[in-house]
Amino acid sequence: MRLASGLDDAAGGCRQVAEVLAGYGAALRGLERRVMTARHEVETARVRAVAARERYAAALAGGVVTVPWSWTDAPAFAAVPQAAAELGVWRSAVRDAAEGLRAFAACCDEREDLDRQTAARLVGVEVMGAYAPGTGVDAIVDVPLAQALASVAAGTMTSEERSLLARWFSSAADEVAVDELTSFLDAWGSDTGVMAAVFAAMGGERTMRLLTALGNAVPFAQHHHPNTLSALGTQVRAGLAVGSRGWSKAQVESFADEMFRQMVFFDGASVVGYLFADPDRALMSAALTVAVADRIDGWEREHGRLPPGGDQPGYWLASAAVPGSDPRAVLDPAAGVLATLGAYPQVARDWLTGVDVDWSNDAAVYDRARVDYWFEERAWPLGISDGFAGVATLWLGVQSAMGSPQEVWQRAALNDAIFARFSRNAALLLTENISPPASLRLAQVVASQIVTLVEVGGMRGPINDRAAWELVPTPFDPDKAVAATVTRVELVRILAAATSEPEGRLAVQRALLGYEVDALALAADGTASVDRVLERLAVVWAVADGAVNGATQAELQRVSDEVRVSLGLARVPVDVALAFVPNPIVAIGLDAAVDYLEKLAVEHWTPGQPEPASVRSAGADPISLFFTDAVQTYRDAGLWDQPALRSDSAEELAGAEGLEYVQMYQDVSLAVHSALQESSSESGGRSGEGA
Repeated sequence: MRLASGLDDAAGGCRQVAEVLAGYGAALRGLERRVMTARHEVETARVRAVAARERYAAALAGGVVTVPWSWTDAPAFAAVPQAAAELGVWRSAVRDAAEGLRAFAACCDEREDLDRQTAARLVGVEVMGAYAPGTGVDAIVDVPLAQALASVAAGTMTSEERSLLARWFSSAADEVAVDELTSFLDAWGSDTGVMAAVFAAMGGERTMRLLTALGNAVPFAQHHHPNTLSALGTQVRAGLAVGSRGWSKAQVESFADEMFRQMVFFDGASVVGYLFADPDRALMSAALTVAVADRIDGWEREHGRLPPGGDQPGYWLASAAVPGSDPRAVLDPAAGVLATLGAYPQVARDWLTGVDVDWSNDAAVYDRARVDYWFEERAWPLGISDGFAGVATLWLGVQSAMGSPQEVWQRAALNDAIFARFSRNAALLLTENISPPASLRLAQVVASQIVTLVEVGGMRGPINDRAAWELVPTPFDPDKAVAATVTRVELVRILAAATSEPEGRLAVQRALLGYEVDALALAADGTASVDRVLERLAVVWAVADGAVNGATQAELQRVSDEVRVSLGLARVPVDVALAFVPNPIVAIGLDAAVDYLEKLAVEHWTPGQPEPASVRSAGADPISLFFTDAVQTYRDAGLWDQPALRSDSAEELAGAEGLEYVQMYQDVSLAVHSALQESSSESGGRSGEGA
C-alpha cells in the first residue's frame, strides 16, 4: 500500500493536508447552502407560474378557444384583458425561476474552480507530491490517508479510516516523533472517535511506553526543550481522557490490563499517577477509572502498596509543566485514581460499598473491605504520596447526591464507615502529613454535613451503635434529617485534620459561621427554640476550639504565638443589642471569616438598618457575658423558652441561666482537647508511612 511505504512522508504533510481539506469542506458547505436556496427559489417560482397559467387558461375557456401552453413559454395568442393580472403573475414567476437557475449555474462554475484550486494546493503539499505528482483531485484523494483526512473535514469518517489514523499515530509514537505527534493531537485531540481509535490501537502498553520515553527525555532535553516534551505529555493525557469515553467495556479492560502490567513490572507507577493527576482538565472516563482502581485495589490489599519505582518519568513530565514544582503525588498512582473516581459520585459510592444493597435498612450489610483499607490502613503522607488529598477528594465526591432516598441513605452509611475508619488512620492524626489540598477537601466534607454533624457527633453520639444512620430533628429541619452515626471523637479527629492548614481552616470557619448565623436567625424570628440553638452554639464553639487547640498542642511545632495571634478572637452579633458580644471560638478570627460573618449577620438580623454588626478581636469579654447577654436579650424580646430559675433579680437570673451554656462549652472543649492529645500520643510512635 502506498501509505505504508510513505508513512514518514505522510507525517510531515498531514497537518497541511488537513488544513486544505478543511477549507475545501467549508467552501463546499457554503456552496451547498446556496444551491439549496436556488433550488427552493426555482421550485416556488414554478408553482406560482403553473397556478397563474391555470387561472389564465380558465379565463380563455370562458370565451376563447384554449391553446396548449407550457408554463415556461410566453402565450402565442391574443391577450385576454380580464386575465391580464394573471399574466403578470406568470411573468414575475418565470423571471424568479430564471434567476434561481442562473444562481445554480454560478454555483456549478464555482465548484469546478474550487476543485481545481484544491487540487493545486494539495499537489503543492510535499506528502501529496510524493504520492501522486502532477495528478488531479481524483488521483490525490485515492491516497488512504488523504481520504481519512477528507472524511474528518466532512464529518463522515468511517471506522476503517479511524483505524488508519490510529496506525499512523502508533507508528509515530513508537519512534517518539514529537513534532508529528504534537501536530496530530493539535488537530484531532478533541475528537472522541479519532482518539478512541488511536488509543485503542496504541493499547495501554504502548501509551505507557510513549509517556515513559517523553518523561525520561525531560532531564536531558537533547533534541527537544522540556516544555515541548511536557506539552506533548499533556496532550497525550488529554487525548486519552477524550478517547476513553468512546470505548467499549472490552476495550477498557484490555487497556487497563496492559497499563497495570507496565505499572507493576516496568516501573510505570509514576506514569499512571501522571495520567490521573489532572481530572479538572483531563478527566478519564468512569469506566477506565474504575478498571484501573479495581486493579490497584486488588494488588495493594493482597501485596501491599505499589512501590514508586526507580525511574520517575511521570514526575519529570509533571515537574516540567510547572517549573520549580515538586509533584511527588504522581509517584503514588492510587492518589490520582481515587481522586478521579470522586468525580463520579454514584460510581464512587458503589465502588466503595458494592451494589444491590438495601440502604433503607439503617444497619445494611455490605462489604467494607475497601473502606477499611483505603481510609484506615493505607497511609498517604507527604513525601511518598499526596498528603491524603486524593482519598479526601474521593470522600468529598461521594457527598454529591441527586436526592433520592436510596442515595441519601447510602451516603449517610458510607459517611458513618469513613468517619470511623479515617479517624483511626495513624498517619492522619499527625497533621504534618496532611497537604493543603487534603485539608481543604476534609473541611468541605465537614461543611457538607455540618447540620447533622452538630446533632450526631457534636451534641451527642449515636443512639444505636449498630446503625449506620439515624433520623434526627435539627433547628433547620424539625421533620428530621438523615444523619451518619458519628461519635464525637471521630468528628474532632477529622476536624483537627481539616483545620491543619489555612485553606481547610478557613473553609471550616465559614461553615461554622454560616451555621451560627442561620441558627441564631431562626431563634430570633421564633422559628427555632432559643435554648436548643444556644446549646448547639456552645457545642459548636467548644468542638472547634478544642479541635484546633488540641491538634496544635499535640504537634508542638505548630504551636506559636504568631499562629495564635493570627487566629485571634472573633465576636458574633445575635441582635442589635448583642453587637459587641464575643464569640469564644479561637479559630474564627481571620479577616475573610469576619467579612463573611458581617455580611450574613446584616442580611439576617438588621435588614434596612444603617448600623452594621461590629466584630472585634481584641479585648473580648468573657464567654459567660456572651451567654448572659444572649439570655437577657431573648427574655426581653419574649423569646426565652425555658422555665425561670429562682433568683433575686433579672440580672442574676440571666447570669445563672447563661452559666449553663458556659459550663457546657467548657466541658466539651476540655473533652475534645483531651481526646486529641490522647490520640496523638497513641500515634506518635508510628512513622505514618505504613501500608
